[in-house]
Amino acid sequence: MNKCSDDALGRVIYLTALEMRNLAEKKLKPFDLTLEQLQVLKTMSCEEGLAQRRIGELANKTPTNITRILDRLEGKGLVSRQDNPMDRRALLVFLTDAGAEMLDKVYVVFELFSDELFRGVSDEEQAIIRSSFKKMSRNIERMNERLIESSL
Repeated sequence: MNKCSDDALGRVIYLTALEMRNLAEKKLKPFDLTLEQLQVLKTMSCEEGLAQRRIGELANKTPTNITRILDRLEGKGLVSRQDNPMDRRALLVFLTDAGAEMLDKVYVVFELFSDELFRGVSDEEQAIIRSSFKKMSRNIERMNERLIESSL
């Protein structure tokens, strides 16, 4: 492996992800949202009244981070927390009407972003990329499991 090569696959993935994140953050700025907040809102839009812990799991956020993100979203009126009738120690989090409206507006912007991002990349190429990233993600999960097992 050439340490200085800009063509190494890991480096290409890293730089592309970084560029995508930076551009996405710029596109979200007029909405007063961060990419982290958007991912949490998207997660919540798929299911009504999720427990905070479950949102964290689905969004791949630590309990501390998900609390911070939800505090900010609640402060903006985009989510609301309610008592969980099944567990007094837990709260359920709901997307508000304002949160749903915000998501609708942001989706329009990100559909255009996605169209531009994949310009010149065929449907077949996109399917290969998607499949490859899913395989890589599974490999990362296995590597993490081995790290956890070796530290026990």
